[in-house]
Order: sequence, then C-alpha cells, then structure tokens
Amino acid sequence: MEIKDKIDYFIVPKNSGLWKCREIANSLIDDISKLQEVRGEDVPLFVEKLIKENKNAIGITGEDLFKEFSINNRDTELKILKRYIWEDSTFIYKKPALCFLVSKKIEVENLPKNLKVCISSKYKEIAKKYFINTFDNRGYKIENIYVSGATESFFEKGLVDGVIDVVCSGESAKNANLKVYEKIFESDIVIIGKPDYSKKLSLEMLYQKICKRIEEKSEISYTNKIANDYPLLYRKIIEESAEVITAKNREELLWELSDLMYFLLVLMAKRAISLDDIERENARRDRK
Repeated sequence: MEIKDKIDYFIVPKNSGLWKCREIANSLIDDISKLQEVRGEDVPLFVEKLIKENKNAIGITGEDLFKEFSINNRDTELKILKRYIWEDSTFIYKKPALCFLVSKKIEVENLPKNLKVCISSKYKEIAKKYFINTFDNRGYKIENIYVSGATESFFEKGLVDGVIDVVCSGESAKNANLKVYEKIFESDIVIIGKPDYSKKLSLEMLYQKICKRIEEKSEISYTNKIANDYPLLYRKIIEESAEVITAKNREELLWELSDLMYFLLVLMAKRAISLDDIERENARRDRK
C-alpha cells in the first residue's frame, strides 16, 4: 500500500503482541513523526476522532480489534483499506485466534450445560456475536465474567469453567492446563481509514480486482488465500449470509451485503463464472 504525503497521522499499536503492525507501518512511511502509538484496541477510536477533526489519518491494528470496534460502532465510516495475512509458523493457527478454552480433562461431548466463562473485555462483542449467541442456541446457559487481563488465572483458581481469549503459540494455555474447545475468530493485520467515496467501485471493477489477485498468487493477498481455501471461503459465505438475515437496520444490512457480495465474487472468480455469465443466465430465465 502506498502511503501518500497528505497523511497527517498513522496510528499504530504499542502492544508487544502487535509488533508486526509497527513493522509494516515503518515500511510504508518515510516520515516517522507521523507515527503515533496507542493501545491496539484504541487505534480505530483515535483514527475516527482525527478524521472527524478533518485530519488525514489511517491506522493499523489486528483485525479482531477492528471487528470489535465495528460491532460497537455500526455507523462508523472506517473501513479496511488493506489487509496483510498474518503468517507465523510458531502459532497454533498460524495467526492469532480468539478461542474458547476449557480444561484439558473435559471431553467435547461432556461440556457442562451451565458454564462460567471468563472473557477478555476487549473481545466482549465478538465473543457475544460469534460464541455466546451460538452456544445459547445450542442449549447452554453461560455466565460471563469480563476482565482486562489474566483470564487463565480465573480458571486456575477454579472460578470459571473456561476462558475466551486470543491464542497464539498456546504455551500460556498449556501451562494453565487449558485446551482449545472451539476457535471463534482468526485475525490478520488491517490498515483502516475512511475510503475515498468519490471513486465508485462497480461490481465489475471489484470482480476484475479479485481475478487479478488470484492470478498474481500473492502469498500476502487475503483474496488469494480464501480463493484457494474452499472450506474457509464456504464458511465465510455462510457466516455473512447469517449476518444479512440478522441485520437490524439499513446501515447494518448494507455492511453485511457488501461483505457477502465480496465472498460470492471470490467464489465466482475461482470457478471462472463472470458477471456476464450471471446476466446471461438471468436473461435465459426471463425468457421462460
């Protein structure tokens, strides 16, 4: 991504675990005085406030932290401008992943129906959206305890049945005698900001960009990654379809429809189905 001179602020996380964000930011900008460090979870908030003050600002942070912000602020104009695949061979899932962890002694089929779960407070909304609501529908009754850190200690002291937190190498979970019961949300690195809405991106233009990403076979391209991972792509389509159905207002529906269309276009591009093919099929049906 090319960072233009007109950028006034580039907000980066100071969290030690997000060192890759700072590494990427340093590679994109020459004037380091434009770099401002805040907590990773606060990056979207700072970028949004600066933009509202008519400052040209962008930020870089973990995708999970931006997702948490987006769920809490559905009317935000911030969007993902660029995504960088987080690849780390020392991590269990090759990237940070928000997970539900339980005792190593518990078998999957023997998980208690009444659960006390300690949740890292910076993932409160993601946990609710992608875990708590799902488990409620499965017949579980969950008592939530939100903390700012050290979720494993609540389990070690026997205060909860499980925890929800980010898993990287898995060493801290292992030391606390915890194991992953379910992966909730994987996280890449994202650059966020306010898109230039003066430039319209038609579905055909987006489709061609997707085709180009797949053709380039770039290892850092998120589009190329999901295009070559059918289980992940299908899961994304299912998840976004559910989000469309449960959208609470027009803005939320618009957001979710845009996500769904992107993943559908990736599937079309991978299967060599063009928008012209869709139009021809619609015309064939119309003639009937």
